Amino acid sequence: MYYPDHHVHSHFSPDSEALPEQHAETAILLGMPAICFTDHMDFDYPKRYNVTFDLHPAPYLDAMEKLRAQYDGRISIRAGLEIGLEAGLRPKITDYILSSDWDFVIGSIHMAGRKDPYFEDYFEGRSTRDAYRAYFEDTLDCLSSFDPVFDVVGHLDYVLRNGNRSVTNAWKEWPDLMDEILRLTVKKGLGLDINTGGIRKGLSFQHPHDDLLRRYRQLGGEIITFGSDAHAPGQLGYHFPETGERLKALGFRYYASYQKRKPAFFPL
Repeated sequence: MYYPDHHVHSHFSPDSEALPEQHAETAILLGMPAICFTDHMDFDYPKRYNVTFDLHPAPYLDAMEKLRAQYDGRISIRAGLEIGLEAGLRPKITDYILSSDWDFVIGSIHMAGRKDPYFEDYFEGRSTRDAYRAYFEDTLDCLSSFDPVFDVVGHLDYVLRNGNRSVTNAWKEWPDLMDEILRLTVKKGLGLDINTGGIRKGLSFQHPHDDLLRRYRQLGGEIITFGSDAHAPGQLGYHFPETGERLKALGFRYYASYQKRKPAFFPL
């Protein structure tokens, strides 16, 4: 089954050239009931990385509204956002989210200590294991700082995509730290982005790892959304049917699909 994809990037993100229409047509071919675009916004992204994640809500939401009308009756189009969380930017990020009418908001940790683990400089001068732990410490700091103005935590163990992959299971390495993160996620009523981009990048698991998902479920967490993290139409819905079966084996029975910041739940 192809669940609705709730983590999709188009040319409104600087790291994608895909037209929203291309994604929509692919989603229809796959039989998805809905697609949610979640283009990037990261405030004060370091200039040394030579990319700017600066999403202007008005033209973006206007384009999504036109796309919604264009595909009315064929597929439900949702206008979402993936925003980079940093504790020191909390007021600016909160105001940005609350100032516009989104369908869905992913809160992602793209940087720790003002460095992005996508790039090698994040790992310089320390062991990979220390670099990984620092990322999760920043994740806990962000979740502690923010009110639940976003809907799900994006690709929770994203840092494990990079480095030398000497660690692939954060629960096994830092159970106390990860338990704090998951307890706080549940307490604040936040869901998890089940992000198959990890598998596409060569990991044997989606984000988050099975052990993290199992613990989230044990703690009472139930809100999950499917996201491919697609930056091109051919990546849309990647590994969704297999991931759905995996989630059922971990004790999940429903997935969430968001519209106007409200989740509707459907059986896996």
